[in-house]
Amino acid sequence: MSNNSDQAEKAKELLLTFNTSKDVQPSLITDLSSALIGSLANADTEDKKAVVRTQQKEFLERSTELLALQPSEGDDTAKGGDPILQAQGAILKSLVRMVMDDVPFTDALFDSKVYPAILRLPGTVIAPTTGDTKSPPPSSKKNTAQDGDLKPMVVILLAKSFETASNKDRVRDRSAEIVLADIGSDKIKTRTRGFQALGIIVQADMSIGCGILNKEGLLVELMDCIDTEPENIQIILTETLSMACAEPKTRTAVGLHCSEFLKSIVLRGATKNQHLKGAAAVTLTKISMADSQKDPSVGLNGLESSQESGTKGSGTSAEEEAQLAKLFSALLKDEKNDNDKGTQVNAVEGLAYASIQPSVKQMIISDKALLLSLFRLAEESKSNPLKYGLIVILNNLTAYKKRLTAEQEQMLKLKKMAGTLPKSDSRQLESLDHDNPLDSETAVNQRNITLVKLGIMPALHAISQQASETVRQSLAQVLRNLITPSETRGLLVQQGAVRILMPMALQQIQQQSTTSESTKTAATQALAKLSITLDPRLTFKNDRIPELVKPLIWLLDSTDQLCQFESLMALTNLGSIGDVEVSGLIVQDEGIEKMENLQFSENTMVQRAATEALCNMIFFEPVFEMYSDPQKSKSKIHLMLALCDADDFMTRRAASGALAVLSTSEDVCKMIVAQERGLDILKGLITLGVPGSKSDRDDVEAKAIEDVMSDQDAVVDHEVAIGRIDELRHRGAECVKNLITVGGKEISRKIAAQGGIQQLANLIQTSENEAVRYCAMEALKAMSNQGIPLTGK
Repeated sequence: MSNNSDQAEKAKELLLTFNTSKDVQPSLITDLSSALIGSLANADTEDKKAVVRTQQKEFLERSTELLALQPSEGDDTAKGGDPILQAQGAILKSLVRMVMDDVPFTDALFDSKVYPAILRLPGTVIAPTTGDTKSPPPSSKKNTAQDGDLKPMVVILLAKSFETASNKDRVRDRSAEIVLADIGSDKIKTRTRGFQALGIIVQADMSIGCGILNKEGLLVELMDCIDTEPENIQIILTETLSMACAEPKTRTAVGLHCSEFLKSIVLRGATKNQHLKGAAAVTLTKISMADSQKDPSVGLNGLESSQESGTKGSGTSAEEEAQLAKLFSALLKDEKNDNDKGTQVNAVEGLAYASIQPSVKQMIISDKALLLSLFRLAEESKSNPLKYGLIVILNNLTAYKKRLTAEQEQMLKLKKMAGTLPKSDSRQLESLDHDNPLDSETAVNQRNITLVKLGIMPALHAISQQASETVRQSLAQVLRNLITPSETRGLLVQQGAVRILMPMALQQIQQQSTTSESTKTAATQALAKLSITLDPRLTFKNDRIPELVKPLIWLLDSTDQLCQFESLMALTNLGSIGDVEVSGLIVQDEGIEKMENLQFSENTMVQRAATEALCNMIFFEPVFEMYSDPQKSKSKIHLMLALCDADDFMTRRAASGALAVLSTSEDVCKMIVAQERGLDILKGLITLGVPGSKSDRDDVEAKAIEDVMSDQDAVVDHEVAIGRIDELRHRGAECVKNLITVGGKEISRKIAAQGGIQQLANLIQTSENEAVRYCAMEALKAMSNQGIPLTGK
């Protein structure tokens, strides 16, 4: 009870000081808000709560007075910060804490005079123009500091307050009342504050902000008078409309009522103000791209939309879209805009939307000066919105069209027939029949090669610094895309791509932020691609190779078969370098079990890669012992035998190669013979293409060639086909030789009883491959040494 009483007394004393002091210190505001929060938490009766509510009301009233004050005009900022701005910032931060989960206080805030004071806060307002001039005055460093100091905090406060409020409709109506009153004023300064407040509300809560914009007749009224407003107000409104285009209903309304105004700015030369042009162009681009690509309701988003193509949206022609893209390009290449953050952000955002279109991608990749400007901007900028816009542009340029399996394509068609196909999937299905050559695999490969040769990596390194998770996700995808053409991989490794990818794949991200599954997948897949074609010992430092194992095995659980395949191929390469630590980690992290599961995949390439990975791992003693244990591995040997009879040559080669090694174990020999078709399958390998008589030699060879070349669509190379046949014969002969020499006389007799002696003899007589003949002769020699007669059947 004493602590509760002390806290209430402290709040009372601090409130008295807050109400009477002329020079309110930020620390006082912070202490007072903490005391009020503590008092309310400890109030155990309704009377005590009522006292705290009264104190909160006094706090809001005094805060209203302080928020209405104008910052000093002197040099206080240079000497350590304007005291008024500091006090206002402390109030905003305190209010954020106080509205947390406190619905009554939040509702009281919206009903009080402090709410309009927050919306009209001087530090959030761009200085208005004076007189009739259409050009905004040069912005001073002081104004920039104010805007940067308080506007973000106002947005955070409003977002949290809107979320906590008990009645959003009531809050929307209250907000509209304040904003529309200011916009309708005959004073430029007040109107500027009204438009700025509208933009802040849209930024803080899309539903409330768009609810105001969608009030009947409002957009029409705004367009009737916007031409007469100063350009800084036109900029504020245009950027607000751009943000609001993320909401479909509002985007439609903006396209209907505001397109002519926007086109007059961008396409008809109504202004020379580059900032305004950029903002209007972005809004037009969003209107145009939304219908043809995807709803950009999550903001700049090229993560998926870059992989789709569609028809032109309403309101803007193809020619006008090209003009918009050229305008964004010109704004970014113009050195006069190097210090104009607003223009740069608008141009990058607009190009991010426009670059969804294949024709715009081609325009960008063909403009070396534009690409170098984008790279330079990425290296120099620390702005997160700019980083995001830039990485979206790069993602759109580098992304490959998503491939659908035959089953996925069929499922989409069935959904369309049933009328249950979502709009986004419908566009994807349509794109299958209308492929744009500018988005073909060849075209994307060439774009990626161009970007790498032009020197994209320093820009990507810069973007990766202090990046948000959304930016990291796109960055990982861009690197994966760039690594896809084999021609780029060596250069990207030299330029440090691995240094960016490894932390994302290993989830070693700073700022206590975890890596999303999508980011980790893209980064790991990129590393897998590098590991497939390049020597891991050269690509990665030796002490980093073991770190690759865990993410690669994690990727085996992906539902994406390409991820599974590439991870298996990478693990095959890692398993082949003979590093005991790496092989041990593959076993330890359940890599063997996951590889075995993927041997059952219906995808031939995944099944093949899983078998090849296991074949490499068989040379690691613990894996060899695992497969040699009759108690655990009968099913494993059974599967390997079955895959020796698979349709795919490479799968058969890997499976028979694994058995050639495993059959040096007596227990494995017994497990092979114990299988119902074990001997038959191995004999099928040594009789592949071996004629029973001279008369059927050509037919038998032709059938064998067809068998081993079934994966080839082109004209069959006879020499390659015979080489494949010999590879399978060699592995089969090695297995039979091991069954005889290791398995013992009893197994030898079974082989002999099933015509094995004659089959080995035929193999010796017909094969031109020395290794094959040697294995067959060694097998017969061992049978002879065991006392088994080689004559007869």
